[in-house]
Amino acid sequence: MPQAALCRCGASRNKPFCDGSHTKAGFVDPGLLPASAAPASDAAGRVRVTPLPDGPLKCEGPLTLAATDGRTSTADPTFLCRCGHSGNKPYCDGTHKRIGFTG
Repeated sequence: MPQAALCRCGASRNKPFCDGSHTKAGFVDPGLLPASAAPASDAAGRVRVTPLPDGPLKCEGPLTLAATDGRTSTADPTFLCRCGHSGNKPYCDGTHKRIGFTG
């Protein structure tokens, strides 16, 4: 199964991919899913990830996320935070507009 490390902190110089800049930027997140996240399903198929200009990652297809506590969630479509400031991480809550995120 193909995997990629996508930037979640907003500081990568190689957006949308992670380049390790989160360490220098001081980004910290426990890697958990919100309580409202839908449980994982057995859905299969390709996922298309499109970085929206100065906004989130738009993910179309059965994307399954795994949290550090073992919980998983599947969504289609979903929008993932790229600016690092969402109050609903890993999902986008529109904060990128308020803070002027570019990338």
